[in-house]
Amino acid sequence: MRAPNLPITVVVAIHVSLSSACAAAAVAPERIAADTPRTTVAGNTFVAPAGWSLVVRGPATILEAPEGGSFIALVDVAVTDAAAADAAVAAAWAAYQPEAKWPLKVTTPVADKDGWTDRKSYSYQTSPNEKRDVGVDVRRANDTWTVAIYDMAQAIGEKRGAQVGLIYGKLLPKGRSRESFAGKKANKLDDSRLAELKKFVETSMKLTGVPGVSLGLYQDGRVVLAEGFGVRELGKPAKVDADTRYMIASNTKAMATLMLAKLVDGKKFDWDTPAVTVLTSFKLGDADVTSEVLIKHLICACTGMPRQDLEWLLEFDGVTPDKAMAVLATMQPTSKFGELFQYSNPMAAAAGFLGGRVAFPNLELGAGYDKAMQALVFDPLGMKVTTHDFVKAQEGNVATAHAPDIDGKPALAEARTNLSIVPVRPAGGAWSSVNDVMKYVVMELGEGKLPDGKSYISKDALFARRAPQVIVGTDITYGMGPSSSATRR
Repeated sequence: MRAPNLPITVVVAIHVSLSSACAAAAVAPERIAADTPRTTVAGNTFVAPAGWSLVVRGPATILEAPEGGSFIALVDVAVTDAAAADAAVAAAWAAYQPEAKWPLKVTTPVADKDGWTDRKSYSYQTSPNEKRDVGVDVRRANDTWTVAIYDMAQAIGEKRGAQVGLIYGKLLPKGRSRESFAGKKANKLDDSRLAELKKFVETSMKLTGVPGVSLGLYQDGRVVLAEGFGVRELGKPAKVDADTRYMIASNTKAMATLMLAKLVDGKKFDWDTPAVTVLTSFKLGDADVTSEVLIKHLICACTGMPRQDLEWLLEFDGVTPDKAMAVLATMQPTSKFGELFQYSNPMAAAAGFLGGRVAFPNLELGAGYDKAMQALVFDPLGMKVTTHDFVKAQEGNVATAHAPDIDGKPALAEARTNLSIVPVRPAGGAWSSVNDVMKYVVMELGEGKLPDGKSYISKDALFARRAPQVIVGTDITYGMGPSSSATRR
């Protein structure tokens, strides 16, 4: 129930277009031409993304995605009660859609951040047929509640995820600016600070139930910490350490594009070479787009190709890299080049397989990629335990797969599902250890030089991977595998 005489901040979303919603109120929605800093009614700042529509209706600032019918809205009303988050959310629903019947699944406290306090996240149960996600974020600042209702079709939420991140990431209380570390010198990681970091890791493990963590830290030209915390498997005594092997998932992408950079450095091709001229089997569902895709586009997440992961996640038995690449021919772009960040594992896999085909043209796609990674990346960097071989990866000092059970508690996971990445392994199928990954990181920080001072790769070829290709969200851009953050947090 709403507390008596309690003013609130409400975020409103509606299941009609802004044009029809505004017609009754005689307010025309504004089409945003480019990412634009704006303020809510109470003066909280945010960024309105390009292509979206915006209208202010009373205390509500409502944003609608370009496709229509998907909304994020921000409404500000002054309050004095710091314990009224639930009441604010109830009032938000009353203002937004009083007849809504979506049951609340879970309410989760959220850490204070960027000047916002008393934060909570609310997740609601929608039916599979709706293909819609509904959630609420509530936070308080300057005696104002801001209740945000996210109400978007799943396909649009996935496609527009970077723009949604921009809205939420740039949402700051009136008068607040994000802290910048530009020009500031990092504190030295001495014994006392390392002790605090270790304590933080151990406390976090207890709170989350994570069984094991391996951690490496590098500063001032040396590794200052490389060790493990906890165990490899719940219920067993074997400890993790800096040599414990884990699947490193999408960190594989940056290493795969490092292999491509080595080939660029060796004049085998350049980043602007059309992909189809190198990997002749490369084909998308649109012939014109296929011809426009350059090698750099395969890994930039900027070509408009949708994520489309369910094929390889759910149907991987007997699938080879060639069969996985054939799925690309069924995929159509949903946005223009450079318009939106859309993560594509199959496209990233194509990038790695292309490099393998150039390095070892007589080998099958997967075998050529594996051999190219070993010869051009793992061996030169001294990464002795890193591998794409799942059988070898399970030998010796390896962490067992875990996942939350139905009650949210950590439990042994069905490790077989990890095999789904094998046919698209340049996108995330490498296994490595902290000590091995640190060797890669040291080379990146050394701008292409190895610890002994020898050059591994030219700075130009290495840094081309880091050049921004598309905006991901708040102060983050995506390059070719690596992402870049502005000098903030």
